[in-house]
Amino acid sequence: MVLVVHVPHASTHIPEDVIAQFQLSGRALEDEARTSADLHTDLLAQVIWPTATIVAAPVSRIVVDVERYADDEHEVMAQRGRGMVYSHSHDGTRMRCGLSDDERHRLKDTWYNPHWDRLRRAAAGAMLIDLHSYPVDPWSVELNQDGERPEIDLGTDPALTPASWIMALQDHIQAHGYTVGLNTPYAGVIDAGAAAAIMIEIRRDIVGDPSGCEKWLRLGACLSSMPFPAEQIIP
Repeated sequence: MVLVVHVPHASTHIPEDVIAQFQLSGRALEDEARTSADLHTDLLAQVIWPTATIVAAPVSRIVVDVERYADDEHEVMAQRGRGMVYSHSHDGTRMRCGLSDDERHRLKDTWYNPHWDRLRRAAAGAMLIDLHSYPVDPWSVELNQDGERPEIDLGTDPALTPASWIMALQDHIQAHGYTVGLNTPYAGVIDAGAAAAIMIEIRRDIVGDPSGCEKWLRLGACLSSMPFPAEQIIP
């Protein structure tokens, strides 16, 4: 069975033709893109699972968030200005001009739909890891302000995540000295047609950086040896 790693939020890229939509500019816009990004998760995936198929979003989530529902009526984060198309920053400040329906459709057709086409093709019948990082303290736009924020959070779905895999992962992560939570502060995992799937949310203070620092190496040792529910999967 093929292993697919989904990396939706690593990019900080904002296309030139989109910049004018934002009320932020220059360094302020770059800072928001970096703050909102799950920095280095793309590189982490490449290092830890070198033979996996990696599907990474090519643009910053503040341009289009490919993990949101496209219809704001179905997306709970839209009430915080963080639906598929963000209007507000991580601290709740208005950062984008109001967009016309045509502009929203153009963004969806350019970035959202092609990403999901790639992801569904790759994930069909495969094993999926949805890889993220998250801040130590909750942003003001987060819905779960009081939930525990363990070093590693496993997001699961009863229909996609075998209970035996969850237990094995919890034991494995704890054995490597990390605190691990289940569906806190973020819950669930995307359904892209995979045979089995799990979300791995890593608290940002334990990620380190790709320079080879101790944190990075320790995290890599943990995740590169993580158990899978099928012996035929070799990351």
